[in-house]
Amino acid sequence: MIEPRWIALALLAITVIGSARLLWQQRRGPRRKGLHLVALLVLQCAASVLLYVTLAPPLTQARANRLTVLTPAADKVQWSPARGDTPVALPEAAPSTATVVPDLATALRLHPGTQSLRIIGDGLPARDRDTALPGQVQLLQPAPPRGWRALQAPPITAPGSVFHVHARAQGVAGASAELLDPAGVVVDRGTLGSDGSIVLEGVARASGRSTFTLRLLDASRHAVDSVPVPLQTLDQPAPRVLILAGAPGPELKYLRRWAVDTGLDVQAQASVGGGLSLGDAPVALTAARLAATDVLILDERSLPALGAAQRSAVQHALRDGLGVLVRTGGPLGDGARQALRGWGLTVVGNSQRAPLHLAADADAALLQARRGPQRPATQTTTYIDEADAASHSAAVPVLEQFPLRATDASALLHDGKGQPVGSWRGAGKGRLALLPVTDSYRLVLSGRDDRHAELWSGVLASVARPLPNAAQVRIDAPTPWAGERVALCNVPAAAQVRGPSGIAVPLHIDPATGTDRCAGYWPQQAGWHQVQQGDITQAFYVFDPAGASALYRQQQREANALLVRDATGSAVSGTVTAPGPRWPWLLAFVLVAGLLWWLERWRPRMPSPAP
Repeated sequence: MIEPRWIALALLAITVIGSARLLWQQRRGPRRKGLHLVALLVLQCAASVLLYVTLAPPLTQARANRLTVLTPAADKVQWSPARGDTPVALPEAAPSTATVVPDLATALRLHPGTQSLRIIGDGLPARDRDTALPGQVQLLQPAPPRGWRALQAPPITAPGSVFHVHARAQGVAGASAELLDPAGVVVDRGTLGSDGSIVLEGVARASGRSTFTLRLLDASRHAVDSVPVPLQTLDQPAPRVLILAGAPGPELKYLRRWAVDTGLDVQAQASVGGGLSLGDAPVALTAARLAATDVLILDERSLPALGAAQRSAVQHALRDGLGVLVRTGGPLGDGARQALRGWGLTVVGNSQRAPLHLAADADAALLQARRGPQRPATQTTTYIDEADAASHSAAVPVLEQFPLRATDASALLHDGKGQPVGSWRGAGKGRLALLPVTDSYRLVLSGRDDRHAELWSGVLASVARPLPNAAQVRIDAPTPWAGERVALCNVPAAAQVRGPSGIAVPLHIDPATGTDRCAGYWPQQAGWHQVQQGDITQAFYVFDPAGASALYRQQQREANALLVRDATGSAVSGTVTAPGPRWPWLLAFVLVAGLLWWLERWRPRMPSPAP
């Protein structure tokens, strides 16, 4: 806003120039009468003064009133206006007798003496949260919405990977939840914890963008609320895996078979003594070979057999991003422990074998939905079909593990009771992990090749060398909503957003954001939106407030609670100083300007010459 002094200086300069013009015309002729000239000069000064007080009206004493703003769900709150209270309603509020204003800023301009603000309902929408609030703000909200209050959608997932959906609900006793795939088939279900939280999982299929559904059920199995769960699946380059074993065995056999069937770029070899090895061609652990590898898998025998130069090469490759996994088919000796300690993973625990109970399966329908359609056998028979059906309904066998763990490390897996199995930690840019499971191959022998693939897919995903990520647009909103502004940062030049309707909207970078290169975007439709820059496309999902009303209301309530907490202060009582009304000065300015215009053009009538 322009300061009043600059307005005064500009009007003074205009007045001086106008007066000089009148005096110059008076000197060059035709001459005006003295009274006419004085009236023009006086009216010109008066017009300048009136215009100034119109733009910057004098301060007056105004009553420090309280402004009550009705927001969405205000009709669910019991309240009554007090003396000196002025109620107004935002467009999103339910119809009422209060005066409707387009936004909060307009309401504050219409009531300049407002020093106390009372917000009724869920709170201010995103449009009004940047408005400067008075000294004291009070928030009266209805009961929390019944349904989902928080949702964490899964990140970008590779085809065939298991993804997890984290959510939290409120207001529903004995609640449970179901995760439905895009076809409406339930793929997972569970009971909410004491805090209302739950974690459900599914399996990503083919690459592309899809929308799952998270449904909340009450104790009677009636649907209470549902929210969409966006999932984006992208094809990833096949990890390059190198497996070195101290001896052949079934664990190596089925691990290699799974890697080949999955399409991984795998090379495996096992030592049989005497300098001989089985499997693929012998591999030298050089810096160049390790740089071309994403995951190096060793066992308790091949690890201590590495020479000093090989250990040094692996350590340097770890710092550059290599993933190293040590699996234990037998007790972990001192040599292997020292090697792991030298790389940064200190292992504690004994060599007593213990049973490993993996998480139990869901019911048969959920299990089939997660697996998807079975691949038909090449030469199917009745016995093959019966054996295949029996194996796919077989129980998960009890495996064997060593009670080994690493200090200052994260869990690699979890058993059926949620206890950690194995450990991993970062080492430079790479990751170092220990998997103390001896017989995961028994999952395949019992017909549960799906659980075997799930186990090793999760392990390699936690350890593999991270992919080089291209510069991506950052979305500064946990849940983008249709109709609300979304800040997109790291925006490249000439980028645009294409919505579900196919209309492309160019992005204009705000220079004030500096190196963050942020731009504002107002999505009008829910669904998948794509940021496009040349041939590069990045998708993000925009939620519909009507399709996830409980989640939208809860986020609005939480944002307003933070807003009120930061804005609360002491209110001013009595009277306050505020700008006076402008309309009287504007009316006087119009009258004076009109009179000045008429006198400027008025000329006395000359007498007619005598005949």
